[in-house]
Amino acid sequence: MIIAFALFYAFALFAEEFKYKNKMLVLAITCVVLAWMAGIRDINRWPDTIAYVISFNEYTHPLSQWTSEDHPFGYSEYGFYFLGVIFKSFSNNVTWYLTFIAGLTFIFLYKDFKRYCYYPLFGVAAYVSRFYLARNFIQIRAGLSYAIVLWAVQYITKRDWKRYFFWVLIALQFHHSAILAVPLYFLCLVRIKKWHIVVGIVLAFILTTFFTGTVMSWVGDNAQDLNYQNYIGKDYQREQGLLNPMIYFQLFVLFMYTFNERVLRLTSRDYYTIRTAYFYSTFILITLSMYTALSGRTSSMFSTLEMAIIPTMINTFMKKNRIVAYVGLGIALTAIFSMYVM
Repeated sequence: MIIAFALFYAFALFAEEFKYKNKMLVLAITCVVLAWMAGIRDINRWPDTIAYVISFNEYTHPLSQWTSEDHPFGYSEYGFYFLGVIFKSFSNNVTWYLTFIAGLTFIFLYKDFKRYCYYPLFGVAAYVSRFYLARNFIQIRAGLSYAIVLWAVQYITKRDWKRYFFWVLIALQFHHSAILAVPLYFLCLVRIKKWHIVVGIVLAFILTTFFTGTVMSWVGDNAQDLNYQNYIGKDYQREQGLLNPMIYFQLFVLFMYTFNERVLRLTSRDYYTIRTAYFYSTFILITLSMYTALSGRTSSMFSTLEMAIIPTMINTFMKKNRIVAYVGLGIALTAIFSMYVM
């Protein structure tokens, strides 16, 4: 898989650098292949998958047999459950069911790549590197929900609150954590400046360092609303804390994206919305760092925007240094991907 990823990155480099005319077709085919690979995965290898298989095989009935007493197994979102009910009305094959969920997710991801990514194929590489295996092989409810939320982000830029909250409401039916998308709209009503981001990050470190008890009390009171109560037990406390390397990875990406505003804002009409969303994600990651798993889960919705952010960083290099940037980005993404594979 690592070799396949490296080869895809090399092809993406060729297609983007030389303006390959059919790259949108390649993008569509790539999304289909990725959805298919997620659908045919070994159900015994990937955590959580067996729960979805049991839920589909034993707890999900077709519409003709469905009753109000039916309920899912292993999760609580009825919107996601009804996707299974609808699908089972046509097929009882669990592999095709998993492929259906992955395919639906990648329909939205395809739209996300087209909308937000200045370099769509590089965007796919960035997504696959960090999110694909966890999101589409394990956290499939979150994977679908987050893809929909990201599609909604464009409506923040357009100040179309009706469409934004409509899509967030849809995403909520598949995963409760989509509620975290609600504050982002109001946060984006204020033009977040560079110094706001720096101060916000400092405050996040202060909160997690000196007000741990207050943060943990708040989390304890609200974790159930996000269906994340399993991630606040003693086994999940202080696993890595502020030693979590992803905190500093996101900080590097955030500051690179922020302090190269003059160049990077030209790469996307959604630049300021994306920057604010990624700042929001990083703030959550740091503030909740006493729960490594919880902070990672709750922040990953908008950290997915790395698919738009990371590839554009190449534009901060002079043309004569681009090859160094391309190689460095390829090595970094391949290294991150290899961590998830192993």
